[in-house]
Amino acid sequence: MREWTKVQFTVFFFALIVLAVILGFAEAIAKWLEQWAFIEILDAASKLGVLIAVIAFLVEIPKREENLQAERKRAHFEYWRVIDAAAAAGTPTSNARKIALENLASEGASLRNVDLPEAELRRINLTGADLVGARFLESDLTGAILNRADLSKANLYRARLYGASLLGANLEGADLRRALYNKQTLFPTNFKLEQSGAYLIAPYTSLAEVQLPKAILWGANLQHANLQRANLAEAKFHGVQLQNADLEEANLQGAKFRDANLEGSNLKGANIQAAVLSEAKGLTAEQVKTAQNWEKAIYSPGFSLELGLSDVRANDLDAAD
Repeated sequence: MREWTKVQFTVFFFALIVLAVILGFAEAIAKWLEQWAFIEILDAASKLGVLIAVIAFLVEIPKREENLQAERKRAHFEYWRVIDAAAAAGTPTSNARKIALENLASEGASLRNVDLPEAELRRINLTGADLVGARFLESDLTGAILNRADLSKANLYRARLYGASLLGANLEGADLRRALYNKQTLFPTNFKLEQSGAYLIAPYTSLAEVQLPKAILWGANLQHANLQRANLAEAKFHGVQLQNADLEEANLQGAKFRDANLEGSNLKGANIQAAVLSEAKGLTAEQVKTAQNWEKAIYSPGFSLELGLSDVRANDLDAAD
């Protein structure tokens, strides 16, 4: 037999060592190889899972959109139920109605021809709302935000717009006759306010001969205002500043002056029959006696005595308020 060379013997020796190692750690090596295969399987499975999830999501999109639309319709239906319920009950003040209107407007729902007469909507936010033909007859929109709202053909007759913002609003064909606003009210640029028929309620303003029976003027500042011969019968002057206002020959029959300041105001010839002056401020007997039917107005017991009226009559009239 041919003898092995040194190199052949070395190779044979290392082969035996490798074989011994493989045989000795066969189980561990098998597990290690299996582990790598399992990791690859997991990686492939995870990628497949992501793909399946993406496909499922895409398939569900139409259904999700359909559900979202259905939920939105249900919400809008509930909002309109609140609005209609407040209208049916004739409730002027309803926070739920205000929230419903704001939510509908924010979601771009149409509020065309919505009927909100005499509604208390102070500081409501209806930015950009579709209010074409809406009826705000005698509604209180003090501090309301109506920027960019479409109020074309809307009825704002006798509405109160003190401090309201209507910047960028569409007021084409809107009825603003006898609407009340102050210097804080913001109208659209180039809006012809002087032709709108609305009245500025502010110091030194001229409102001679205006027709504002039953007007609500709470907290207004009409110092030095010209109100000669104005029809303000049954108007509510709660907290109004009327210092040095000219009310000569004005119709103030049945008007209420709770906490109003009439210091220095001119009442000459004004009709104050049944006017409630029991809580008015700044009045003097001489001032009151220049008015018509002053004996038939309602005063506090003390002031009634100062005017020479009976105490019993004063108390009875005061109770009528």
